[in-house]
Amino acid sequence: MLQMGLIKELQDFHERYNAQLVAQSDQDYQHGIFQSIGFKEFHEYLVTMDNSNPEQKKVLLQRGIESLKQRTQKYAKKQNKWVKNRFLKRPGPNVPSVYGLDVTDVSSWNENVLSPAIQIVSSFIQGRLPIIEPMKIASDNSDNKRSSRLCDLCNRIIIGDQEWAAHTKSKSHLHHAKKRRKLEEDERAIDKRKLECSRDTEHLQHGSSDGTFHSAADCVYNKPEKRLCAHKDTNSQPSEISATNKS
Repeated sequence: MLQMGLIKELQDFHERYNAQLVAQSDQDYQHGIFQSIGFKEFHEYLVTMDNSNPEQKKVLLQRGIESLKQRTQKYAKKQNKWVKNRFLKRPGPNVPSVYGLDVTDVSSWNENVLSPAIQIVSSFIQGRLPIIEPMKIASDNSDNKRSSRLCDLCNRIIIGDQEWAAHTKSKSHLHHAKKRRKLEEDERAIDKRKLECSRDTEHLQHGSSDGTFHSAADCVYNKPEKRLCAHKDTNSQPSEISATNKS
């Protein structure tokens, strides 16, 4: 990237679009094009490019280059891990073929990387099988049995022990499990209130003069401290009316 003009490209972009924002430290490296590898690694170099002495610029440039290399290596490892977990560890009819190329020897890049990559892509475009064999990882049935399970929470069929373990830890499954627990707690609370209301009604019926009571549903859907399962005294009047009559 450096030999192909990365530094010049960053300088041009900084001068044309970003000089003012970067100088004010207003640039957000978490959104948009500034997430790309290269911008944030050379931030200090771009800011002080016109105001620092040659030695300082050289130090900042070298620091940015080292940071760029580290970020690139980290990103490459993350990509390889994602490809292996997404494709090579989940065998199935819809999984595409994955081809591995040895990039460790830079001096043999054309022979080990460029030529095989061109051959693979050309074969794909022409509808032919590549000469190079795709990568394969033997599945161990003892570690990942291909049994199927039905997740009644998510209404999905999961095949494989490893896939099931991953599904039960996923955000969607945990969200449905939380909703199920909340629903069960609400149902238990309603059943408890019904039982308490039934007991209160039975107790009050023994001492009731006219047998007039609220229904059990009134008790269930009101707070316990304001439960309506109580004897209605139809002869009593509000205190305000009683005071008026006395006057």
